[in-house]
Amino acid sequence: MPDPASWVILVVAALVGSTVGGVAGFGAGVVLLPVLALMLGVRTAVVTLTVTMLLGNLSRIWWSRSDIHWPIVSRYLLGAVPGTALGVFLFAGASNASLSAIIGAFLIAAVPLRRLLLTRNFRVRLAHFAPLGAIVGTMSSLVVTTGPVITPFFLAYGLRRGAYIATEASCALAMHAVRSAGFATLALITRETALLGLTLGAAMFVGAWLGRRIVDRLSDRAFLAAIEALLILMGLHFLFFPR
Repeated sequence: MPDPASWVILVVAALVGSTVGGVAGFGAGVVLLPVLALMLGVRTAVVTLTVTMLLGNLSRIWWSRSDIHWPIVSRYLLGAVPGTALGVFLFAGASNASLSAIIGAFLIAAVPLRRLLLTRNFRVRLAHFAPLGAIVGTMSSLVVTTGPVITPFFLAYGLRRGAYIATEASCALAMHAVRSAGFATLALITRETALLGLTLGAAMFVGAWLGRRIVDRLSDRAFLAAIEALLILMGLHFLFFPR
């Protein structure tokens, strides 16, 4: 378990991350995962963050619950549930070094992918969400924070602001629930990681509330530029300083 000073750092990171997620629809895991990995190691960080994001996404859903787009959620989960279950077993057999490399490459690649999808005006239909869920669900068990990749698809479908945040969080919540069940089945979740994850998840309720309050007051361009810079920096950290 972290010492008192580490607890403070982790709670602050959870607050900052959940505020970011409440505004952009993603970013909570991007902020918190590197901090957890630095203090606990990458494998324990992934397991802990999975528990944390259960509450983190629940908080985002709560503050925008009336805006959920249920047709997207139902189709997305058709692929995401089995994909996430498969990813759990891939995670269990992966080494710490390979996990760090996968996470680092994923975070960096998310930046040009997001821009490519948006600039090409890629048209997304309801039928696309089931295969998308299968792919992202499998990846999510290895990198946890898949928000930067799926963001362009939800935006290209036409979701905005509260509708995007609540719908994406609903899809993510189901994946985190499946992954948590898988980790528990494989005895990867300990009492300590569960306690830490739930504590940080509770802190995220405050950050999600703050994010919801400022979501309509911030420049999208400036905010996304900051998120992209963060993705690249954290991706390089995982690639060159694995733990």
